[in-house]
Amino acid sequence: MAKDSVRLLGEGPWSLDRAMRIAQEIQGQRRVVKALVETMFGEDAELRKRAADVACRVTDNDASALYGYADELAGLLAEIALEESRTRWHLGLVVARVAHTREQRLRAAGLMELLIEDESNVTRCSAVEGIGLLACEEASLREIAEEIVEQALREGTPAMKARARHAKRRLAKIDGKSGTKVSA
Repeated sequence: MAKDSVRLLGEGPWSLDRAMRIAQEIQGQRRVVKALVETMFGEDAELRKRAADVACRVTDNDASALYGYADELAGLLAEIALEESRTRWHLGLVVARVAHTREQRLRAAGLMELLIEDESNVTRCSAVEGIGLLACEEASLREIAEEIVEQALREGTPAMKARARHAKRRLAKIDGKSGTKVSA
């Protein structure tokens, strides 16, 4: 199954439906997840993009499948060429979702701060969503996350503003539970 699922990454035209179907097929299968991660480190830029897309769909439901690769994926994100904006977009979300220790969250936040300056709108959108996710888990990131979210709300594209509104609501919900108020 591992080889078949990863092999599907390279066949035919790519679509969201296909990414979601492959993600569903590999959910919970460690060997296949390992092969998926290995593909993200491969030489083929198109396969890297597709593998990152599937990894993003996997982490939509359960990021724990990729927790063991958090450090490696953060390192990969730091090294991916600027031209690979789609890969950086998906990988930015994956890195934010799989960061499960304080150290990993802080490293991921640093990467999100770099991604927010990217030329690609989709990559910047990923950074806004990612920093929001990280700040929900790491209180020390709330201030920087709020700054990024507010800047995105003021200056961002419609897609970025939508991600920023979502991040702001998520942060407000978290802060409401802890008794800390987020400026509205």
